[in-house]
Amino acid sequence: MSTIRGRKRKYNISLRDKVTILIIAAMLLCAILWTGVMFFNIQRNANNNAFTDEQSYMQSVESNVKSVEEVCNLAKQIVSQNYALIEYIKMTKKGEDLDPVEKISFYNNEISSIETMTNINPYLYQVRLFVNSDITEKRPCLYKIERMKNMTWSKNIVNNKWNYDYVDKVFPDGISNTHLAGILDEIRDDDGELLAVLEVTTKMDSLFMNFYRNTGSEWTCFLENDGRIYSTQSQSKSWKRYQEQLLQYVKSAGKKEKTFFVNSGNKRYIVSVLPMSSLEGALIHVRGTEKILNSYYRSQIPYILVVLVSMIIFVIGVIFVIKSIFKRFDRLTFEVNKITNGQHIKLTEQGNDEISDLSRQINAMISSLETLNKENTARQLLVKNAEIKSLQNQINAHFMYNVLETIKMMAEIKEDYEISDAVTSLGEMFRYSMKWTSGMVELSEEIKYIKNYLNLLNLRFDYEIFLSLNIPKEFSNLQIPKMSLQPLVENSVYHGIENMAEDTYIYIKAFKADGIIHLEVSDAGVGMSETELRQLRERLNSTETIDEGAEHGRALYNVQQRIKMYFGNEYGLQIFSKEGVYTKVLIQIPESKERKK
Repeated sequence: MSTIRGRKRKYNISLRDKVTILIIAAMLLCAILWTGVMFFNIQRNANNNAFTDEQSYMQSVESNVKSVEEVCNLAKQIVSQNYALIEYIKMTKKGEDLDPVEKISFYNNEISSIETMTNINPYLYQVRLFVNSDITEKRPCLYKIERMKNMTWSKNIVNNKWNYDYVDKVFPDGISNTHLAGILDEIRDDDGELLAVLEVTTKMDSLFMNFYRNTGSEWTCFLENDGRIYSTQSQSKSWKRYQEQLLQYVKSAGKKEKTFFVNSGNKRYIVSVLPMSSLEGALIHVRGTEKILNSYYRSQIPYILVVLVSMIIFVIGVIFVIKSIFKRFDRLTFEVNKITNGQHIKLTEQGNDEISDLSRQINAMISSLETLNKENTARQLLVKNAEIKSLQNQINAHFMYNVLETIKMMAEIKEDYEISDAVTSLGEMFRYSMKWTSGMVELSEEIKYIKNYLNLLNLRFDYEIFLSLNIPKEFSNLQIPKMSLQPLVENSVYHGIENMAEDTYIYIKAFKADGIIHLEVSDAGVGMSETELRQLRERLNSTETIDEGAEHGRALYNVQQRIKMYFGNEYGLQIFSKEGVYTKVLIQIPESKERKK
């Protein structure tokens, strides 16, 4: 006993403590890594969701602006083309007027119709005519032109041009605080003389949805082409400070809505720019991501608490189990030490675990070398039998073929030939995929695999993808790298056709020109823009391996590399596309069937 205690004092850290520390350290490392990955994914998902929400929000804003603009233009057109109204204005311009009965009827019909149109349409605030003659005013639609002088836009009237963020000052004593946006139109007679000025107005926050909403994490402004900025009064100075930067954003956006991230200090923002050519400006919306991230983090607190509690319970359990295990291990060490010192004792064999098994093995070694040899022989025999059993239990490809044939037969018995055909296609694809005796196959085999692939794919879709082949018989036995055409077809489906959701064709063509064989795969899908096509070609010809997580181009890059590996760098892929029309991928290989060594 004293010897064992002496040995314990010799080591700074016992084996039991080392195992305990190792397990806890491994667990903590995994927990830290998991937490890091979790928070990274939370931040990424939060940013992605916020970005998607922002795009959806700007689409709804754009749709709302178009609706309001259409309503205002339609109201302007209805009033400006009202023949009876224009004729009445011309009459008053000449100093004439209707008799009282006709005048009452005119006001009840023509003027009331404008009021009704304004009242029933929530987008319209007012439709007003400022008439350049001595008329009887009829609120809220008909006024003398002198009233117009109270309006901020009266000194600069441009037909069909929008004026923004002004208040109603037709009657100075009753000024409204409602922020308005209006479109103007001068109505003139055949001689070009001004008859009236038509104003169609809507509220600023009706035209630009939630324009004055300020939650502390999102802000909106409208930037005219001449540089004027419209926003809430509390934010006007901040927007003007970034006027040059905002103009650059609008310039970079061009004519399409653009959403992107901007980092400022240690904060991140989502900036959306919505150009509106008809309004001669752009709507800019900025949303901070800090609150979104905090919300996501708070949603994970229960899970983190569960993990922490689980870790504490796990640590306590590990300590208890290791202490229990090493208690018997210490006793075994003590007994072995006695045997080493020449004492003839039998080790304790209490229990039914690894330590007890070790005790039994040591006892067997001490009692008889012959017994040990027999046990070793028996153990080796058990191992061999286990290996043979494992080999016998392996499922080979023939078993899978037989199972598929059985399923096919069952489907045909039930006259469900669609399932039978699908199983046949799946079986042929499986057999083709398992055939890796060579990296080269005949073109006819690759085409057959593509047919089976499309047959199975069409089971998923509500529309049909047809395969059109133009392959002369002389190319049927052409040797090509296995799975070189199928990725191109799959690319056509998922990047060119799937978003269309309608019947269409994929065309495969083979021809020879200038001693080179061309294999062409094309589709009538959504195609690509010039920018997307240029980026894809750059990726295809890049000397760096494309990341496995890349959404587009990896399959084409892999086919390109295999073609070059088999036939040389002078051969490979070419891509042609036109947005909304087609995409075509051309494989060029040598006429000779010999691969490059």
